[in-house]
Amino acid sequence: MKEHACWELPPGYSLEREVKLPEDRGTLKIMAVLQLVLAAVLIGFGLWNHPIREAFSMGAVRTVAAFCFMAVGILVYILAHEWTHGVFIRLVTGRSAAFGLELKKGMAYAYSNAFLWKGPYLVIALAPLVVWTVLLGLLLRDVPESWFWYLYVIQIVNVSGAAGDLYITGLTLRMPKDVLILDSGMEMRYYVKKQ
Repeated sequence: MKEHACWELPPGYSLEREVKLPEDRGTLKIMAVLQLVLAAVLIGFGLWNHPIREAFSMGAVRTVAAFCFMAVGILVYILAHEWTHGVFIRLVTGRSAAFGLELKKGMAYAYSNAFLWKGPYLVIALAPLVVWTVLLGLLLRDVPESWFWYLYVIQIVNVSGAAGDLYITGLTLRMPKDVLILDSGMEMRYYVKKQ
């Protein structure tokens, strides 16, 4: 059985592609557009089923409290998103993930020094989106209508905030089957075996 990761680049592999998120303006633009499209679709879906006026129907004090809950929820979600990447890195590699925070660039990230095979890498990349979409979706089923939008905004941040993970997933899917990926959180390097 093939391991999910290796700690040294095997012989015959060489760098095929590199994505440097903070420096790659083209990639950042694509991710920003994807983020806006996802947010717009989710907002439209939410408005179709849940009038936003309900969010302001509970009085000033409770509305302010709900806004505070939402703001804290977004911050907690950002940390939970990266923690979920970290949990799956641990499950795949057997070693703990490292974490980073680039406040000036507005990025938090989990990473590993492992070279990951394509399948396990995709699991790590998509895990937070899948896990938190399901959990928040279950919570949204039972939340009172007046609180719906405050929780739903966290779901919007979840899905639209995964634009980078979705972009990298799309790029990874186009790579050869035996690709190895080294993801440092801000840079992804794709290595392929040369024939």
